[in-house]
Amino acid sequence: MSKPHSAEFFGEQRDYWWNHDFLDLMAVRWRLNEAASLADIGCGRCHWSRLWYPYLRKPARVAGVDREMRWVEEAGQILREAFPEAAPDTFDFQRGEATKIPLPDNAFDVVTCQTVLMHLAYPLDALREMLRILHPGGLLVCAEPNNFWNYLAMTSLTPDEPTEEVVRRFEFWLRHHRGRKAAGLGDHGIGDLLPGYFAELGVRDIQVHLNDRVSALYPPYELPEQKTMIRQEQEWMASPDGPWNRDELRRLMMLGGGTEKQFDRGFEGIKQRYQCEQSAINRKTFHAAYGSIHYLVSGRKR
Repeated sequence: MSKPHSAEFFGEQRDYWWNHDFLDLMAVRWRLNEAASLADIGCGRCHWSRLWYPYLRKPARVAGVDREMRWVEEAGQILREAFPEAAPDTFDFQRGEATKIPLPDNAFDVVTCQTVLMHLAYPLDALREMLRILHPGGLLVCAEPNNFWNYLAMTSLTPDEPTEEVVRRFEFWLRHHRGRKAAGLGDHGIGDLLPGYFAELGVRDIQVHLNDRVSALYPPYELPEQKTMIRQEQEWMASPDGPWNRDELRRLMMLGGGTEKQFDRGFEGIKQRYQCEQSAINRKTFHAAYGSIHYLVSGRKR
């Protein structure tokens, strides 16, 4: 049986995505203490709503929607275990699509999602649905990345790489990125576009912030998040092609305008770089800041 959507991304590392003092600041900026209802769209295992719930005005209710029944079944249990003091009817989770949310109009003070729009062929349809279920004046917050940037980040290995190899890797992932969009699998750079989408839909008081958390890796790799990152990398390394599905990668790269020759050369280069990173980590010589571009785009319904 195939895994539910995003299962490979719901591991321990996701718990290290945000600094809590940064969320404290954002909660003040957004006046979350005035909100008593929240809808988490594409809720998964509630990594996002678990962080939000303590800031809401109590008694607060949380509704979650996800297309995967497994996450719907797990989500309520996870939140009830995290907040046992909450009333039994506080949390409500349903199966549904982000582009057809099974929740009523004008029903929530806050509607939010985390890394959901990036997977959708029609993200504007999802944003319209999220606005539909918001109260007038309610807060919409979308946490979405530009994941394409992650393929260009510099590491301790980059200075010794030939310029041509760095350029080939850039082209490889750019064509893969465009192939994903052509296949209707979403836009992993959607965070850059969200402020414009919000404006197009008439959202007011638009604000754009960047997550201040990075996943820096440096010897001797003793921090819990560093150990988690390395453990996940080692699990990926155990598969023949690392963390990639070669056939799917080829299909999407070709959809993005690549050639067989470009794919074969590019894929081998990516595997070799990945193996060099793992070898350097084992020698405790590898280091990288691993900054990412993860936006928080917010605004209020008119």
